Amino acid sequence: MKVSIITVCKNAEETVERAIQSIVGQTYPAIEYIVVDGQSEDKTCSIIERYLNHITVFVSEPDSGVYQAMNKGIQLATGNWLYFVNADDYLFDATVIQDLVEFVSEHPGCDFVYGDHEARLTTGEASIYSPASPERMLEEMVTLGECLIQPACFFKADLFRQLGLFDETYRIAADYEWFARLLQTPDLQLCYYPRILISYAHGGLSGNIPALFQEVFAIQNSIPLYQQEPWLSRRMQKLQQSFIEKYDLLERTHHLSMARLRHIEALEPQVQALEAKVQAQAFEIAQLKAATPAAALQTEVEALRSQTAALQDRIAAMETSKFWKLRHAWFQLKRRLGLPADNE
Repeated sequence: MKVSIITVCKNAEETVERAIQSIVGQTYPAIEYIVVDGQSEDKTCSIIERYLNHITVFVSEPDSGVYQAMNKGIQLATGNWLYFVNADDYLFDATVIQDLVEFVSEHPGCDFVYGDHEARLTTGEASIYSPASPERMLEEMVTLGECLIQPACFFKADLFRQLGLFDETYRIAADYEWFARLLQTPDLQLCYYPRILISYAHGGLSGNIPALFQEVFAIQNSIPLYQQEPWLSRRMQKLQQSFIEKYDLLERTHHLSMARLRHIEALEPQVQALEAKVQAQAFEIAQLKAATPAAALQTEVEALRSQTAALQDRIAAMETSKFWKLRHAWFQLKRRLGLPADNE
């Protein structure tokens, strides 16, 4: 049984070698390895070239995003089963593919296999996650749960002929949309393999939270099943809770926490006080111009202008700082959740 492993990458010099080594070190011999690079501008390609004797197909050319690159890999693949190992992920150990082949050989009715994964945050935290049962997956999808993690899935090649490729109109959540197609095809057999398959880097494209959820909501709105009761009720009940949980996880991925965001909100009165002081001084300057003799006026005006400029410099520095960006993201989240944002 031939297994096609696909790695897509672009400017991944810091992580791609670990991904490649996890594949090169597999004990299973019948592996077709395909690497699709988006014409990297760093050292990614030179790293890949060190392993060309282990790579069946290497393509480096511009693409429109990760899903176009994955679709290229699917179209190049000739294996019976496909596995995707992204550039910042790696197979959990040397026998992952061997064990997957043995599992599908023992369960010949399987069309799709999914397993456990290790989720790594950039903070250094790592946890093992198991997916939902097949019976709960549609509900997990509608409530924004992690029903399936694409790097922890083993795809029968025929699935992409039956269901189609990833929809490239979605730049972040195309795998979510593909899984929705999979889960709504009742004649397919999904099989859970209770084994850790991949070490998965949490974050990446999905770290762009507003864009991610815009695509997810658009996908959900396009699925007729989710527009019916009781799915609409479940979606409304779980939406806010799931949004907060996912936002917290992704913020921790980028060395943030809700506590830090609350700290930012607590600083809001200081920002407002600075802005109010600038406005008050501008008003005072106008009053002085109207009531003070010219010589004295000039001295007073210059002093106030100096103070106002200093305050404006402080505000400008804050607006270009990481603090200000986090403040803006925090209030955006509160608006999306329908929470009070009076201090904005």
